Amino acid sequence: MEQKKRIIEFVKGVLGCKCPDEVFEQIDAGVGHPFGNTRLQTMTIGERLLIYIWPTNDTSLVRAHLESMLLKGMKERDQRGLNRFRAVIATDHVEPMGAIAEEIFRDFRARDKAVHLHVVPAHDCP
Repeated sequence: MEQKKRIIEFVKGVLGCKCPDEVFEQIDAGVGHPFGNTRLQTMTIGERLLIYIWPTNDTSLVRAHLESMLLKGMKERDQRGLNRFRAVIATDHVEPMGAIAEEIFRDFRARDKAVHLHVVPAHDCP
């Protein structure tokens, strides 16, 4: 129950999700997908929202692989018939990582209105 509470606080508070409370009745926090030299933690909220959390402090990895992570998440979202995808970079270096990630995201042509990028302090992630 405590983990569920932390996830709800993270999704609503840190990510700013405005989903109604009933959406949070079903939360699936997966063990994660291998991604480069790390793992993407995955969450599905109410069969509507897909979240990938990528823990990294390596800006060169973000430069090299952010677009592929976004494409992977968008593809999974679409295949599963979900409404939104939120890509989260969890880092100890929010400002420099955020500047790089936002630039890549802004220029990412495959992006649609149902994908969002967040760069958050690692300690804020459940």
